Amino acid sequence: MWRVAIYAREQPGRAGRIRLDRQVVALAAQVARQPSWQHVATYADQSLGGDRPGLDRLRTDAPGRIDVVVVDGYGRLSADHRELGALLAQLGGTGVRVVVLRPLAGRRVARLVANLALADLVVEAAR
Repeated sequence: MWRVAIYAREQPGRAGRIRLDRQVVALAAQVARQPSWQHVATYADQSLGGDRPGLDRLRTDAPGRIDVVVVDGYGRLSADHRELGALLAQLGGTGVRVVVLRPLAGRRVARLVANLALADLVVEAAR
């Protein structure tokens, strides 16, 4: 059984809160459809960058508690490619995989990486 956490981020404000709630519900529904996944935590931030307490808690909690982090798109983790790379390396270094369930349209490479990661998890779960 894979221990799965959801990370969602949206901009501040009332409309952002509504979109954040929808994002979490949609991700939780997708996680629930995976028979070998157990939803163990949800982390969320309402920010455009900078201070992200949800992401900070995820980084702290992930080692030993979480196997997979599910996000809507890479941009939810960070819009800065260097920061994103560092975060993915940090999580990967602790054995945590990041699965992007809905990469941005037109991002074939991101979609391919997400699908390969998901396929890898399915194969490992079947063993």
